[in-house]
Amino acid sequence: GLVPGTAAHTLYGASKAYLIHFSQSLGQENRACGVHVCALCPGFTWSEFHDVSGARTQASRMPRWMWMGAARVVREGLVAVERGALVYVPGSINRSIKTLFKLLPDRLALTLIARRAHQFRVSDGAAAEQPSRRDH
Repeated sequence: GLVPGTAAHTLYGASKAYLIHFSQSLGQENRACGVHVCALCPGFTWSEFHDVSGARTQASRMPRWMWMGAARVVREGLVAVERGALVYVPGSINRSIKTLFKLLPDRLALTLIARRAHQFRVSDGAAAEQPSRRDH
């Protein structure tokens, strides 16, 4: 939700971006009532998600230093919501990635994401195929 969208993940990134903004608004609306709302944006987190989604092989291609354990993500997320953060990105690597893509021009950010995303995406036939130039 904090980096450009990728081919074959049309709804995934868009849904996450929506939930981030929804959480920000909900948190601001309820802050005076003492209700804390925080969008936790965990980035690369080792969990059973990759096994269930069939993406363990692709996820394992990512460098290990980019990943955080689920327990650490939860601990940091709980601290963030208790202190009133509306959006929290745990881990310095994840925060650096977020900052980098926020600072880059959109065209460059999209190009960088597009060049690498296919290496980590589960292919399911036609859905993962890219249209050719003549299809536009």
